[in-house]
Amino acid sequence: MSKAANIYWDSSQGKAGSESRAKATRPRRVRAKADHRMGPSWLPYVIVASIFAMLIVSINYRSFSEMRQEVDQNQRLATQIQNLMDENLALQEEIHTLKSDPRVIGREAKRIGIDVKSQ
Repeated sequence: MSKAANIYWDSSQGKAGSESRAKATRPRRVRAKADHRMGPSWLPYVIVASIFAMLIVSINYRSFSEMRQEVDQNQRLATQIQNLMDENLALQEEIHTLKSDPRVIGREAKRIGIDVKSQ
C-alpha cells in the first residue's frame, strides 16, 4: 500500500494504537473549539428574531408616517372646504341682497355711475 492509502486506511479503520487515539481526540478538540467560537446555540435564533422585529418596526413606522400625512392632508382639505362653503354662502347672501333690497341696488348703482331715479 502507498503512504496515502495507509493514512486513509489507518484513520478510517480506527486502529487501537496510540497514534490513532491521538488522531481520534484531535478532531474532538477542534470541534469543541469550533463550537466555542460559534457562540451559544440560541444566538442564531436571536439574530433572526431581531432582524424580523426590525423589519416589522420599519414597515409599521412607514405605514404610520404615511397615514399621519394623509390625516394632516385630510384636515387641511376639510378646513379649505369649510372656508369655501362659508365664502359661497356669503356670496349667495350678497347676491340675494343685491337682487331684492332697493337701498342696496341704489347704492351700487351710484357707485358704478348709473342714475336709478331717471329710469
